[in-house]
Amino acid sequence: MENLFTFFFKYRPFFFQRGEFTFQWGLSYWTLGLLIVSLAALIFLVYRHSLLQVKRRRAGWGLLALRCAFFLVLLLLCMRPGLVLSRLVPKENLLAILVDNSRSMGIPTETNQPRGQKAQELLTEESDFLKALDEKFYVRLFQFDSQVRRVEESLELDWKGDQTNIVKGIEGVLTETKNLPLAGILLFTDGSDNSYRDFQEVLAELKARQIPIHTIGLGPESLTRDVEITHVSAPRVSAPETLSIARVTFRHSGFGGSRGRLEVREGNTLVQTKEVHFPRDSDTFTTEVKIIPTSEGIKSYHFSLKPLEGEEILENNTRTTIMDVQNLAARILYVEGHPRWEYKFIRRAMAEDKNVRLVTLLRTALNKFYRQGIEEETTLAAGFPSEREELFQYQGILFGSVESSFFTYPQMEMVRDFVGKRGGGFMMLGGSSSFASGQYQNTPIEEILPVWLQASDEERSSSESMYVQGESKLRLTDQGLNHPALQLSSIEGNNASEWDEIPVLTDWNVVRDTKAGATVLARLDTSSSLDPDQPGIPLVVFQRYGRGHTLAFLTGSSWRWQMLEDQEDQKHETFWRQMLRWLVRSAKNPITVETKREVYSQNEVVDLRAEVSDKAFNRINDARVEATITSPSGEIFTLPLQWDAQEDGIYRGQLTPHEDGFYAVEIKATASALAESDKERQAKTSFLTSTGSREYFEAFQKKDFLEKLAQETGGNYYTASDVERLPEEILYTQSQTSVIEVLDLWDMPFNLVLLMALLFGEWILRRREGLI
Repeated sequence: MENLFTFFFKYRPFFFQRGEFTFQWGLSYWTLGLLIVSLAALIFLVYRHSLLQVKRRRAGWGLLALRCAFFLVLLLLCMRPGLVLSRLVPKENLLAILVDNSRSMGIPTETNQPRGQKAQELLTEESDFLKALDEKFYVRLFQFDSQVRRVEESLELDWKGDQTNIVKGIEGVLTETKNLPLAGILLFTDGSDNSYRDFQEVLAELKARQIPIHTIGLGPESLTRDVEITHVSAPRVSAPETLSIARVTFRHSGFGGSRGRLEVREGNTLVQTKEVHFPRDSDTFTTEVKIIPTSEGIKSYHFSLKPLEGEEILENNTRTTIMDVQNLAARILYVEGHPRWEYKFIRRAMAEDKNVRLVTLLRTALNKFYRQGIEEETTLAAGFPSEREELFQYQGILFGSVESSFFTYPQMEMVRDFVGKRGGGFMMLGGSSSFASGQYQNTPIEEILPVWLQASDEERSSSESMYVQGESKLRLTDQGLNHPALQLSSIEGNNASEWDEIPVLTDWNVVRDTKAGATVLARLDTSSSLDPDQPGIPLVVFQRYGRGHTLAFLTGSSWRWQMLEDQEDQKHETFWRQMLRWLVRSAKNPITVETKREVYSQNEVVDLRAEVSDKAFNRINDARVEATITSPSGEIFTLPLQWDAQEDGIYRGQLTPHEDGFYAVEIKATASALAESDKERQAKTSFLTSTGSREYFEAFQKKDFLEKLAQETGGNYYTASDVERLPEEILYTQSQTSVIEVLDLWDMPFNLVLLMALLFGEWILRRREGLI
């Protein structure tokens, strides 16, 4: 098609896209208009006699129009139409060729040749492509992966680079040619950049220096038969013997309807297997895997899919994540309004838990309390905390059957800040003095709850009940079945059957509705309850609120799950341990440090982010923060973190790992507002460096990205099949050393065809009217 266009219009479409139409015989619009009107009048006078001989007036006007069009085209051709283009002067500019030498370029194509082989062939000294460029430019060759290197002699690609860092490559070229007339950059790559670098700064420099990037996309735009683990999401921190759920996301092509086997290893030990099904109607899906670490320490988990027949890339079947397994030492404040079975059995369930310490405040009479789990005699001596520092030392808060009047309004506001600002977990249990029955409507507590409470006694009808006693079964929703807080069995597929064996509940609180954004994990099976028409009353509901989360457990009879079962049955204990460990999972310490990801590659920049607050979780901006990093080989070095002026209490720093393995990071903050204890001034995190495999993920050509990169810099996008046009087209580029060139259009074959068509059309019309 392009050859046909070039035959008729003399030049390829590229030149019409690049150029601006002009007439070399310049006339003003007024002069041109006068000429056209005069020409039309002259034609009318000359052909007036012929028009009178035409019987049909419409045919006569058609003859006149065809003849006017013929002479108008002649007039326009006499004005020498042309295309104005910016053209580089040969041998006065430098051209940089930047070639991707990363591992993804070595992936075999359908012809069993590496996808980077085309670049190798085009850029050998004997190739016509490189010779054509040498005739027009001073050519400099560069190759890049995680670094950029100038090629002094012949180009030899081995495709062993462990990263594709396009920004680094472009920056290297710009630095090397800083004071030279650079006409453009040819970028040979598949576009699979995995450096996480921002392109905006380098794009701004390219535009300022008027340097276009011409991208040559190599490799297929999609894979025909492949399965890839695109992401693994798992908790960064967990506790020994605590069930965690990892979410594994797959992308597949050509395997819809097939099955595979997913294996999970902790180090070299196989800990879990699961059969996965690849859907036909979607190319991505997520499955969940249960993990229970058995001991403390930094654990690496490897998620691997067994190879499937016909897979194009096997290296992308494995993902690694790490988990910091530690004794949480979390403290939960449990406030109960009166002695009841629920209180007794929850305390019994948590008695042997080494990760969560339950500190309880039980009201026994007016202004009298029974305290359990306290470490000091003064703890909670005055009742519920009235100071932020005292309340914020806990990671979770549990309200039992206790009415709202037990708390002051400032105390309830403090609980709201405990969740929203401190990031703690809050849970309310069902009971005769809970939720709406406890008059929590229009309080800060209702604000943070995941449910809307029923109206007060004065506003609701007499038929509505806020607290119901009866018998009903708990039924998990689809979300609850896979939620880590509601896992009673570590065996895949057994959780539903374990819940089916749970005894019935005998009371529940009724709420008006769940809030937008809340998730219902369990409902009451009301088919045999007091309201058979209702599909299921919400029983377990949670939502995120600010930095923390809240949970509503709308019953006070879970104690029956232990009382009515054998003494050896552990479902009740498992439920409460899982639930309360999950409740405090988001709670942070006053000083924290974290990285954006768990796994990095060698020479990839790692961003450290520290948050420094006092005991009341007020951000501190004048701290001195220093990180101590221990490498896998044991080398120790320090890194000062600088305050981020855009965020209170946030300190940042960067480091570049050069070894594979675990890096341990410990920060220490010094400020007058911080506690004296060294432990309270420190925070730890870790990350893993691993090289070699990231090049095989999303290993297809990013055509959209390459087209956009070329477009934004004024360049062009080419494929391996049409790159031969580049040596000619690249001359017509706008740069600081460009000159203006005009390509004649008056002698295009199309012009002759158009004139002949107009004459032939007139001849046909004349013959039809009997004038010939």
